[in-house]
Amino acid sequence: MKRFNFQKLLLGGLAAIAVAGIALNAVAATMPNAGLHSNPLLKPVLFGFGENKAPVVQAPKEHPIHDDDSFAKLTKAYGMMPYNKAELEFEITLPKDWTEIDIPPSLQDSSSQAIIGDLARYTSPMIGTQQVEVIVQGIHLDNEIDARSWLKNYMLSSGYSMQGEVTSEGIKNAAGLYVAAGIAGGTSTIEYASAHISGSYLLLATFKAPLSLQTYVKFLQKKSIDSFRILYPKDDPIEDQKVFTLVDSIKFTYPASWEVVATDFRDMNKLTAHLQTKSLSKIIDGFVRFVAVRRTRSTDAKTEIENQKKYFDDTMKLKFLKMLSTGKSDAYDRFIFNRYEVYDVQNIKGTSKIQEIHMAMLGDKDWYIFAFMFTPKENDNLYAWARNVQTFHEILKSIK
Repeated sequence: MKRFNFQKLLLGGLAAIAVAGIALNAVAATMPNAGLHSNPLLKPVLFGFGENKAPVVQAPKEHPIHDDDSFAKLTKAYGMMPYNKAELEFEITLPKDWTEIDIPPSLQDSSSQAIIGDLARYTSPMIGTQQVEVIVQGIHLDNEIDARSWLKNYMLSSGYSMQGEVTSEGIKNAAGLYVAAGIAGGTSTIEYASAHISGSYLLLATFKAPLSLQTYVKFLQKKSIDSFRILYPKDDPIEDQKVFTLVDSIKFTYPASWEVVATDFRDMNKLTAHLQTKSLSKIIDGFVRFVAVRRTRSTDAKTEIENQKKYFDDTMKLKFLKMLSTGKSDAYDRFIFNRYEVYDVQNIKGTSKIQEIHMAMLGDKDWYIFAFMFTPKENDNLYAWARNVQTFHEILKSIK
């Protein structure tokens, strides 16, 4: 029997392992590296199934429309007359390669502040994997308000993040930039909108773009929305108007949503009238007082001003904190004297919020006319403040 040679077996085993190692290395050179699975920055591939995906198209660094010349060459006017209402016919300048989306009519006669219909929608071609769009919407207005205040209130009540102040051209047109957060984690958008009032309607034109395209479409966004215009705007008041005559002193119109709550004609040389409006919760959030004093030998402006101050002290219980502005009212040229002032006021006890008084004093050869409007501050109730201020201006403008 042969003696088992452990040394020979050991040497043979090592040789076999070495040969096997050479063979394994040769095979490994033709196969994916198993070590790649531990590197999260490298993608493991075995057979390569599903790897032939289309590359992501990157948006160019500069939009073809980036200055006035390119805007003039590459755009055209789009427009329509919604519901055959001439006061709603509009026009907007957009790129020639955009698509106009058909929208079925949805206008309803409603007494709410809600948007009552998308009138038009325009979309861009794909920019990489995204698009931008312009939407024109129609809103039925209930109360007198200026476009700047309406748009600012729309942004704040919608939870948008305002980017700077809302700008305006007169009381009928305004524009502003804001960021709208994506719903349920969706894409946030940068939006530039303009509001335009025509009669009792407001048209809202909005250019919406993903935040990632903010810089890319910045010029086009502002230029196109700034080109929006109503072709035949109606310059009528928003609300139906009623006529009020303060005996033989003045006659004016006021919105139907306000009511005359008290008049005093017992002294025909000193006439008073009051108007007010209430919120949905029946709280008074707008109040106007008129006093007409007949000019006689026994009257003078200084004495009548002192009488008004006494009313504020004794009846209204107000202390005047500071003057906010002074100038002329919107009343027409019948009046030789015309002064308009705005003050911050507070209850004498100092327990109420600061509010505003807008005061007008008018005078002609026969009458002194005192009018004041009491309202919440803009920061406390933007809609009520805007409604009250605009109503007061319209009333003063209508005085005859």
